[in-house]
Amino acid sequence: MRITNSFFNATVPARCETVFMMPTKGVTRAGYAFAEFEAARSTIRQAFAHGNWDGYGALPIADETKKNALGALNHLEILTCAPEITSNPNGTLSFEWESNRGFGQLEIGRTRYSFYVQPHNGVSVLDSGDASEVNSAIGLLVDALLYPKPSHPVTAPLR
Repeated sequence: MRITNSFFNATVPARCETVFMMPTKGVTRAGYAFAEFEAARSTIRQAFAHGNWDGYGALPIADETKKNALGALNHLEILTCAPEITSNPNGTLSFEWESNRGFGQLEIGRTRYSFYVQPHNGVSVLDSGDASEVNSAIGLLVDALLYPKPSHPVTAPLR
């Protein structure tokens, strides 16, 4: 069975029961947030733990790196949308966000993190620090610069 929508793709390996079905009308991105963050957590947990996983001598993704990444993801979950997760050959994990407003990346390792967000209009924001203490301001910056909310209330009739 294949579950597909514009925000989340997954393959269910065996027969399963329908537990919850999203309505076909009036669904917002917020309705998919839980599934997106769960998919990100799964990606982190399954990141390559053995060396040379890319065939070019990549370093393994250490348990400390995974722990730091999961902690950071927990802080970001209430502040912005789920990132795409990428394993890097140097043994780190990258969180990436991209919108029509710009691009952001948070790279997390065993001991350090580095972050930048580059809006198409405006100044880049850079940060770095201890990997176990990812600043919550990162999520606020990503959300404000890449996914700004309308400045006026938006109303739509419910049907």
